[in-house]
Amino acid sequence: MIFKKFTSSLLTRLLLLGLLMAIVGTATSYFQLTRFLRADLTKSAQLQQTALANYIARDVDHYLREKLSFLQRVALGLPQGLLTQPERLHAWLAERTKDSTAFSLGLVVADDKGNWLAGADQPVVGAVEFVGALGGRTTVGKPLAVANHVGLPIAAPVQDSAGRVVAVLVGTANLSADGLLDHLQGGRVGETGGILLVSPRDQLFVASTDTTMSLKSTPPAGINLLHDQAMQGFRGSGTTRNAQGIEEISAIASVPSSNWFVVARLPMAEALSPVARMQSFILTQRAPAVLAVLCMIGLILAWLLRPLSRAAVQAERMARGEVELAPFPVVRDDEIGHLTSAFNRLLSRLADNQAELKRLATHDTLTGLPNRQLLVDRLRETLTQARERAAPVAVLYLDLDGFKQLNDTFGHEAGDQALCEIARRLLGLVRPTDTVARIGGDEFVLLTSALEEPAEQALLTLAERCIAAVAEPLQVCGVQAVVSVSIGVAVAGGGATPQSLMDAADKAMYAAKQSGRGRHAVAPRGR
Repeated sequence: MIFKKFTSSLLTRLLLLGLLMAIVGTATSYFQLTRFLRADLTKSAQLQQTALANYIARDVDHYLREKLSFLQRVALGLPQGLLTQPERLHAWLAERTKDSTAFSLGLVVADDKGNWLAGADQPVVGAVEFVGALGGRTTVGKPLAVANHVGLPIAAPVQDSAGRVVAVLVGTANLSADGLLDHLQGGRVGETGGILLVSPRDQLFVASTDTTMSLKSTPPAGINLLHDQAMQGFRGSGTTRNAQGIEEISAIASVPSSNWFVVARLPMAEALSPVARMQSFILTQRAPAVLAVLCMIGLILAWLLRPLSRAAVQAERMARGEVELAPFPVVRDDEIGHLTSAFNRLLSRLADNQAELKRLATHDTLTGLPNRQLLVDRLRETLTQARERAAPVAVLYLDLDGFKQLNDTFGHEAGDQALCEIARRLLGLVRPTDTVARIGGDEFVLLTSALEEPAEQALLTLAERCIAAVAEPLQVCGVQAVVSVSIGVAVAGGGATPQSLMDAADKAMYAAKQSGRGRHAVAPRGR
């Protein structure tokens, strides 16, 4: 008994409701703030990584352009008479590089067949840059290990006065000694983020903050989806999972002079570390505060509801016959439970009656389809949406042919059955978002939108399906009857009005009837 009174008490229920609301509010704040912070921090980290990637990419591009420019100047000034004098050519190359460290791993010259003419004792040249230079382009080659350094071969064409390539000048830059790799390897955001310099042509990591990845092959397709997109030309930022399975934020920026790209990356866990701190704060600080507030509210409610509790006790004594009955309408042991229930039941009945009245006001009583009033409302709403989306709206105005004869021959009951069956068939032809309405005795209207271009062709197909569906024999009052339908089709944009669209479809329907019935006609397209 005591437990029952406790559980049925208004105070208990209010406290439980307050506790539930506090839990829901805390949980909602927890998840909403988590989602908001994740999105905000992710976007902020992407912007940071993009800025870093662009900065590094510009730095690398400037470095390479200086190398390319120097090599082109040397190739342009190379006396072609020295190509047949290896010793003098060797001395000429040494003179050009004496005061420059642009290609500290050596300058070499080869003829157009690939035979060395002069240069370093151990020249380094790859097929890519050599073939590119033979085609008349100064070309960056594939980075490779040279002793304890990272070498980058670059080839420039040596052309005669007619523009023919007669030799190839190849210089090998020392990426390690120039400090470029140190700059890249030192670039990072946060504690564990890093930089990658990638050559998609060679499928090679040129340099990395993680030195173990330098001059290693890029991962195969399917391991890192964002990396796969970058290899295909994507430049921008996003989230991905790297080859080690770590989720990270990455930004990709191009190095135009070499078709390389720079990747600035940051593990997602580090970027979103403030989220974990926020979650911990909510759980450790907000939850105890909520419980303290609930206790205070409980004391205040107990004081406020004391008169109501006494009234409930008095009503209980009346029910047991311990005191005389008085005008105090209590019908259950909850303080206001029965009153609320009765009021709710009354409201429920009123709502049901209003819903039925509303349905009768907006729907056809025979077929259950929307009537003219509801159709106009939906048409007005659809036209408003069409103006916002710049999409066409269509109305099919259907008028049954031969329905009066069916009604006169078999009676009104047969006519009603025919109308219900035709309504059912039409509903089976349209999408859930479309509207089929009955606006008169044997007149139906089909409202449709979100049409794909060409809209007219789709509507003609729909009209033909409607004609075919209506033309199927009807079983009414134990007999078989056949009617046809004439359809007027009107299409307009959001600038039309419900009345103008309906009038256009109505005129088109009469045109269809005049052309032989059981057909369709299309009105000129409106605004």
